[in-house]
Amino acid sequence: MKKSQKYLSTLVPFICLLILVFTIYFGYMLFFGHRKLSFLEDVESNNYASITHYAIYGIHLNIQGNINIDDEVNDMKLILSNGKKELELPFIYTNNGSNYTFKTSHYINEGIVLDNLPKGEYYLLIKVNNKKYYSVQNKTTYENLEYYTITNNKKNNKINIEWNTYDECPTLRFSIKEEKLPSDVYDITLDPGHDAVDPGMTVCYDGKSVIPIHSNSCSSGELIKESDLNLVVSLKLKELLERDGYKVSITRDDYQDEVDVYAPMGSATMANDTHSKLNLAIHHNSLGATVNNDYLGFEIYIANDTETTFAESLLNNLKKSANAYPSHKEKYAIIPGIYQRYFSEEEIGSEEYYWNTSMIYYYNIREVGGISTHAAQDGIGRPEYPKNEHYLSNNTAEPYLLELGYMDNLNDLKNIMDNPLGYAEGIKNAINEYLKAL
Repeated sequence: MKKSQKYLSTLVPFICLLILVFTIYFGYMLFFGHRKLSFLEDVESNNYASITHYAIYGIHLNIQGNINIDDEVNDMKLILSNGKKELELPFIYTNNGSNYTFKTSHYINEGIVLDNLPKGEYYLLIKVNNKKYYSVQNKTTYENLEYYTITNNKKNNKINIEWNTYDECPTLRFSIKEEKLPSDVYDITLDPGHDAVDPGMTVCYDGKSVIPIHSNSCSSGELIKESDLNLVVSLKLKELLERDGYKVSITRDDYQDEVDVYAPMGSATMANDTHSKLNLAIHHNSLGATVNNDYLGFEIYIANDTETTFAESLLNNLKKSANAYPSHKEKYAIIPGIYQRYFSEEEIGSEEYYWNTSMIYYYNIREVGGISTHAAQDGIGRPEYPKNEHYLSNNTAEPYLLELGYMDNLNDLKNIMDNPLGYAEGIKNAINEYLKAL
């Protein structure tokens, strides 16, 4: 009896202490937590902007939507607010009467630069005439997003973008804090095109001439496989990027590797399996002619609706570091050396269910970018290929296809074989320019 009383006399104060701690904590959260968001009480309570599209593409968040405002609008801004600080975001709007449509950019690779957002907790609002605030509601089929910033000085921020409510007001909240990069999250993915089973273009090269062939043997000269050249440049590029502090994944790192296209960690999926921000597919070009080819130079292929700053940086840095030149091929060119190739009506043929002319021809651009690049491999339209699990994703890498030169052009092949480090350095320098000029 005395023993149990002793336990009780010890236990009762402990229970009282716990009750006191919980009371203080929940009281603080109830009062100060509510008070912390009191700025949201100034938001219009009967009218919200409808978000009809939002997607992370590379390092950018793109948002589109609409709102009806009956009052005269002299100024409209998209902001992130925490009640003390307002961050103005890129914003384009037009109106038809009282109906306003808006977007963060005309391009899929522009918009809100997520890596630039400061740590803290913010809410997305529309500010009208510098005095009225409108919150946003989700009219998409997508829910919350998660993003890790590019590694910078061995540090990363994690950004949670979450649909929520505050006193029945719909909100989109950005929570940003420094956090160690998880083991399965990367900055950049490299895809050395082709593999041990599919070597791509093959040529015989004796140092003075080049002969395209369709076999794995040469009667004279050295057998050169596109898959091998792709890997040489990619491995050098990976080493350079990692030396600069980036975390880099690669679809294959050996000459004997086989790579599936749509399987997990495949050439169309690894960038998104690893949550990378950029995907660079490294290839070398050819005409497949049996005589020396007059075409030469590198070609950079980009996605639909892409702003060309990074592509132009790739072009300029390859010229400088690799002593290479952009191709003079005109077909599909939007800028000399920079190309967008869509499916043509002839290429679509009877495949109308699967293809359309708004789709980029190359799968390693189209399928990597998810909804932003009109990915389509759903496992139904082309059942001979497995489903791309990211084809409907709104959180994807920004993809590029680099054809570094024509293997069946003697001058190109000599430069490619003699100077793979120069090509890698040119690409690395362009990546640094793009990411560090944010």
